[in-house]
Amino acid sequence: MMFYMSCFLILWLAAGFAVGMKQVYVDQLFDKAVMERLEKEAGDHGRADRMIKQRALYIAAMTIRGFMAVYHEMKTIPQRRKIRKIEKNIMKLNKAKKRRMRRK
Repeated sequence: MMFYMSCFLILWLAAGFAVGMKQVYVDQLFDKAVMERLEKEAGDHGRADRMIKQRALYIAAMTIRGFMAVYHEMKTIPQRRKIRKIEKNIMKLNKAKKRRMRRK
């Protein structure tokens, strides 16, 4: 019984750690532009400011969250696809607008 509990705990922590590392280093969650926007939104909240500035603290929090972090990451995939699609459409519209401006 203890063996299975320890395996589950290791899997739980490994899943959370993987999500935290992905968000910090692959998704560039702590990019300068993103951090500036988050700091403006955080305002007076000292806790949010502390969480924003320390990558290790964020990764530790995601590690503890475990499979809940994985679930949240999987849930946001369709939203990210929609955002990318909208960004592509905006880029196309901007290119078309620039072409029209050049013709005039």
